[in-house]
Amino acid sequence: MSLLWRGPLPSSEVCKKCGEEFGWSPSTCKTYLSRLEKKGFVEAEKTGGKFRYRAKRAEGECVEGRVRDLAQETCGCDQKEMLIRLIRECPLTKRDAQEVMKALEEKMAQGGQEEDAGACGCGCEGGENGCGC
Repeated sequence: MSLLWRGPLPSSEVCKKCGEEFGWSPSTCKTYLSRLEKKGFVEAEKTGGKFRYRAKRAEGECVEGRVRDLAQETCGCDQKEMLIRLIRECPLTKRDAQEVMKALEEKMAQGGQEEDAGACGCGCEGGENGCGC
């Protein structure tokens, strides 16, 4: 998707870049593009027997949806651990780290859930797949 958020590309270019970056074969790439199209993430335009793909959903919309899905799928304790690992593992600039810190400060100012709410102590409702505690 990051390729297509920059602008429309022919499938050959997408497959070339995915091959270089992920080691994908052209057929794997085309299968993936087809699935993204069926899910409404990309749009394909056929011109002269060749496909040109463009992002149908904005990057922010995709990130927001994924975050919402993760929040629903995981328990509150798992969410905390996931955030900690993301902060430790993701390459963040100093500016990025300041934005994360600001978001945490805003969260702290709002107040939080009671420490021992819920059966596992995190106050979660267990997520769709049940509590992971």
